[in-house]
Order: sequence, then C-alpha cells, then structure tokens
Amino acid sequence: MESASLNRPGAVRHLSFASKWIAFVVLCCIAGCRKQPPAIAAIPRTCGTLLWEAEHTGIQQVASADGLNIYWNAPMREDDVQGQIEVLAKAIDRGVQGVVISPVEALPLRTPVHRALKHGIPIVVIGTDLGLTPGKNLAYVFNDEERGGEMAAQRIGELLHGEGTVAVMGINNQLTSTAQRARSFETNLTGKFPHIQVVFRSLALPTVSQEQQVAEKLLAKNPRINAIVALSESSTRGAYYALTEFDKTSTIRLVGFDQNLIAPIRTGGIDSVIMQNTHEMGRAAMMLMNEELHLGATRSHVVLQPLLVTQANLDSDIVKEILDLRWFSK
Repeated sequence: MESASLNRPGAVRHLSFASKWIAFVVLCCIAGCRKQPPAIAAIPRTCGTLLWEAEHTGIQQVASADGLNIYWNAPMREDDVQGQIEVLAKAIDRGVQGVVISPVEALPLRTPVHRALKHGIPIVVIGTDLGLTPGKNLAYVFNDEERGGEMAAQRIGELLHGEGTVAVMGINNQLTSTAQRARSFETNLTGKFPHIQVVFRSLALPTVSQEQQVAEKLLAKNPRINAIVALSESSTRGAYYALTEFDKTSTIRLVGFDQNLIAPIRTGGIDSVIMQNTHEMGRAAMMLMNEELHLGATRSHVVLQPLLVTQANLDSDIVKEILDLRWFSK
C-alpha cells in the first residue's frame, strides 16, 4: 500500500520539492557559518579622481595582502558634506569593523566620527585634523602641508626671480590642511622673497566653474598679475581654464595643488603641481588600521611628504606610483 502511494506522480513531485528545499537550507547554513573576512569602509571625499583613486590603490594593496575586504564608497561631489556623513552612517549600519575616511570638512565630520568611536569602531582619518585627540581607535595620516606651502613659495620665487605679484586661490578654512598650505605659503614667501607681493586672495568655492569665474575676474581686473597659486584641485582647474580662455598660460605662471590635472604640465599650461602621495597615504592608513585591529594602537599619526611635479620629473617612477589607479589588480 505504501509502495503504491509513493509511486503516484503527485507524491514523487512532493518528495522532489522537499529534497530541494532541504538541500537549499543546508547550503544556506554552511554559507552562513563560513567566516567572512573583516570589512573596512574606505570613504574618500569623492570617487573617480586621480587624487582619491590612488588612495584606493594603496588601501587595497595592503587589504588584499592581509585578507581584508574593502567597502569603498564616497559622495559624488567633493563638497557634499552631508552625503559623506550618510555614507559613513551606512557603512556603520553594514557592520564594518573599521573606517578609513578623508573628511570633506573637519567640523561637520567630528560628531559622526566621535559617535563611531564610542561604538568601538577604529577610525583612521586621512588628510585633515578633526580636532579629536588621537589615541585608542583613532589615528591620523597627514600630508605635510607646511612643506607643501614651502615648496609653492620656493617655486614662485624661482619663477619670478624674486620680484613680482601673485594671486592665491582656493583658501579653505573648513579644512585644516588647506588652511595650513595657505599660511605656510605666505609665511615662506614673505621670509624668502620679500619683493614678491600677494595682491589677491580668494576663498575656496565648491565647483570648478565657480573657481574659473573667480580666476576670470582676477585676470580682468589685474592684468599685470605674474603668477597664481591654486591651493586645491578645483581652484587649479578653474585657474587653468581661465588662463587658457584669456590666452595667458605662457605669461602667467600657475602653481597648483593636488593631482587631478596632469596633461597641462607636459604642455606648459601649468608650471607645476604639488602632489599629495595619496597612494602611500592609503597604504599607511591600512597599516594603522591593521595595528588597531590586531595589536592595539602603537602610533597616533603618520606624516607623508608631498612632491613638486614639473616637466622634469613628470615621467619619474615616484610620480607613476603616486598616480597608480590599478586598485582592482592588487
């Protein structure tokens, strides 16, 4: 009787479905029990630029070697503070075991980072001081902005042979890093080249087009300006586009910061760019994170040197490494 009932087509289908369901449940249990590698959130100011994708490469290089997963996400614009705060909140909700972040602005990020620290999540901050004291679970990786400002002053002094006028664009008091650049540049320029005068200063604006408009007004009102120092990627682009529009790239020297505009260095449209080594900053940040996860904090901060890039060293090995964007192959 039992044999007859099992041979009915409906009974066979029922057993087949039950077998598949049991197999599915077993596989899910196995997958759930398998230990997943720790996930670290890496949150730059934005994605898709030479400046921040190089950081991605450095982070991934160390993470892959140490068996760590990277959750890489960022706002679509470098001025989107609220977007970065939301990305940080989502990363924490995902249960990441650590966060590497390059703040869009210092003050607004202080509270969400402090909240993450209170939950025991290790944080490594790249690029600017949040005003939070480093210690257990908190470390910093800095670009040497004092040195960067000194490099810019020295370059301008040499280009102008110690005499002339200069404009400074992109002063950002919301980031301690950029504010340091501005102070260091003017201090060194005054001390070493007293006959070069800063005749124009402008605060940083969020977009390249806005920075370009500032530069256009500068060129229209100050036709005898000899050089421009642009303290950020946006101000460097804006100044370069304005100089191109006014056909002034050969007569007004432009010294920029941050490496998102490289080709004009080769052609002479930009004299030089002072690069942050974000590739090495990403590596250093992940090494600090590893220390926190496995050994406990042994260092509170790391300071890395910027590099003045000109036509003379544009094709050097160090520049190629700084511009390495091959995070996917690490």
